[in-house]
Amino acid sequence: MAGRRIELGHARQRCVLAVLLIEAGQVVPAWTLIDRVWGHEPPDGGLNVLYAYVNRLRKALATVGVSLPRRSGGYLLDIDRETVDVYRFQRLIAAAEGTAGAAVAIGSLDAALALWRGTPFAGLTGAWLGKFREVLRDQRLFAVVERNEAALRAGRDGELVASLRELVAEYPTDERPVRQLMLALHRSGRTAEALDQYQRAHRRLAEHSGGEPGPELRELHHRMLRDDPALMRERGVRFPGQQNTLEQTIGRYRQALAIAREIGDRQLEASALQGARRALSRRTSTGA
Repeated sequence: MAGRRIELGHARQRCVLAVLLIEAGQVVPAWTLIDRVWGHEPPDGGLNVLYAYVNRLRKALATVGVSLPRRSGGYLLDIDRETVDVYRFQRLIAAAEGTAGAAVAIGSLDAALALWRGTPFAGLTGAWLGKFREVLRDQRLFAVVERNEAALRAGRDGELVASLRELVAEYPTDERPVRQLMLALHRSGRTAEALDQYQRAHRRLAEHSGGEPGPELRELHHRMLRDDPALMRERGVRFPGQQNTLEQTIGRYRQALAIAREIGDRQLEASALQGARRALSRRTSTGA
């Protein structure tokens, strides 16, 4: 913190700090901290154990000028949320969603993804943190997919191919990167490779769930077989599959909202609600 490394203690104590960071600027009740850190197995004398952890954290944070006072039966990590990577990440994603310009969106999303360094809360365990980590990973994938969409709108098809291949390998049953890779290959004059990607995706889905590609991916495949010239039209124009992308975006925010309510995180719930509203607004404005 503040450009300095400080000793934060053992994993359970760092879990306490992680919860406080996620709720930065908000009072977190003591029993909420205990529930989020220990779940259904709180320690004997939980309040005393928590107090000891907070006291150690308070001393460590004081060395970098951060206060951790007790407030109304809980604790307040008194810092600006803009100093917390999670909230900077979400703000930059929101900024990208709120702009129609591909270059501006790419800049915001690149800045957001640059904040992603390894696994969130690495080395920390617990059901609550695990679910929060799952939401963050999904938000990262969303940012990557949106960044690719913006790059496709900007006509940067060829430079996307290598990274999209890696993304497809990382998420083999997710149709969004497959669609993007197919479109990037087709627009780069590599239609045979694009069609091969469809067949590969079809096999993976059949092996994984016994299903087949969704209607948008099938439509894109059929249009490539017909050599539909509209697929090569001017960049920046809405292309096939964007409606599905918006629907999936809304679905992901709804899933995040359900998780937020399940784990009792007000800030994550507010973020998910805002994201869902933005996506619904985009669907309305595009006529999707």
